[in-house]
Amino acid sequence: MKVFLKLLILFIIHIKPISSATTSTTAKFAVIMDFETENILYDKDANSRIYPASMSKLMTLYVLFEEISSGNINMDTEFLVSEKAWRKGGSKMFVEIDSYVKVKDLLKGIIVQSGNDACIVVAEGISGSEDAFADLMNSKAKKLGLLNSNFKNSTGWPDDEHYMTPYDLALLSKKLINDFPEFFNMFKEKEFTFNNIKQGNRNPLLYSYQFSDGLKTGYTEASGFSLAATAEKSGRRLIAVLSGMDSVKERKDETIKLLEWGFREYININLFNANETIIEADVWLGDKSIIDLITKNNVNFTLHKRNINNYTAKVIYNNPLPAPINTDTEYGKLIIQNTFKGDLEYPLYAKESIKKAGVFKKISSALSFFIFGGYAE
Repeated sequence: MKVFLKLLILFIIHIKPISSATTSTTAKFAVIMDFETENILYDKDANSRIYPASMSKLMTLYVLFEEISSGNINMDTEFLVSEKAWRKGGSKMFVEIDSYVKVKDLLKGIIVQSGNDACIVVAEGISGSEDAFADLMNSKAKKLGLLNSNFKNSTGWPDDEHYMTPYDLALLSKKLINDFPEFFNMFKEKEFTFNNIKQGNRNPLLYSYQFSDGLKTGYTEASGFSLAATAEKSGRRLIAVLSGMDSVKERKDETIKLLEWGFREYININLFNANETIIEADVWLGDKSIIDLITKNNVNFTLHKRNINNYTAKVIYNNPLPAPINTDTEYGKLIIQNTFKGDLEYPLYAKESIKKAGVFKKISSALSFFIFGGYAE
């Protein structure tokens, strides 16, 4: 009865038109993604190819995190600094040629200092060469669903065939945070000293936006000023990727503006957890007369805040359900209507298996159903 009341309260709701919220940005390319639902709240040419510059290093870090997590290397593993790494221009960690550097230092050299030299040391240490590491990056990108990305190096160094999209960068950021939470706290470190040279984190939001805790800046003449950022506010996380801005200040201000817009205008509804009972169904001629129907995934979705009371939901299933019943067969649907992404459907499954009843149970159950319209235990 408790579940039934919950459904009544949540699902029988007056429907109103869903209103839209708009904003704008001076960035040439931008996307705002909700971390939990992956809903795209804002899209300005988010599927266009851009030069990702140092935001590419998020993929270098993903591969490195995976190597550590799999046990192939550890934080104290040391990689040799080649002449190529030592000579590399741009932002640097300032490693010394022919020296060995620990992975834990290389991580901070990439995350905090955006070291191109550190990326090449990692690439050569894992794959033997930067070209081979770029192949590994591309293979991993396909597995992660980054469908419009191509890597030619580990650093984001300008190359006409090295590209990503803002959407791919947002998705990569989400997977990096989700898959490697044990490393994510490193992104909010504001400074790191290596070889007696102290450098500050290049992410401007860490110094001016209290809800920010990562990820990575980027800049080349071709790409302009870019930023892949994330922030958490009141338990909700957003990811923003902006590219093609003209200054450091514009990069900071535009990113904060879009993040605040996303937090202000939208909300997530967590209606049911995975494996939570949605509704009880009768069972026809089974060794149990009642079965709980569940979803195997969390039921959560994004709404505009002005429409928080305007979504609807319904359960569709055939009652009673004939035995035998197993946990892998879909027995109904939970349909959520009028969400940010329109109507959402969640298959309903039995919480447990139920066998066919014995002969005497079948007789008593059938009589109960025809006489009383239901079952008596």
